[in-house]
Amino acid sequence: MSGSIRVACATDSGALIDGHFGSCRAFLVYEVSPAAVEFVNALSTATADEAEDRNKARAALISGCQIACFQSIGGPAAAKVVRVGAHPLKVAPNTRVDDMMARLQQALKSPPPWLAKVMGVEAASLATFREMAEAEDA
Repeated sequence: MSGSIRVACATDSGALIDGHFGSCRAFLVYEVSPAAVEFVNALSTATADEAEDRNKARAALISGCQIACFQSIGGPAAAKVVRVGAHPLKVAPNTRVDDMMARLQQALKSPPPWLAKVMGVEAASLATFREMAEAEDA
């Protein structure tokens, strides 16, 4: 999908973002664009939990995602998520996955700077500052 991002959600229930990065049962992966939300896959964490470095293996599962949503995640684990290219996002306990996807879908229409960076585009709100900096350099 054009202008889309991949989002992973830590879940124990399958409908809520109710999982901690280090102990959730699965990651639900979605492709989100301003026009649509598509379920991509449910990734079980069972195999990752057998790895020597569980957090590294769990991060590798979501390496194709730009955003990863968790009920909670610790600092060292968050660093591993960032290393695989995903932006960790802590959400309120028991946030509904479909509600989160709808909020992200709405945000993609006019992304704030942090989301624009994740998407690899310039945030419209920063264009004025870029133009001012270019004018000063000229």
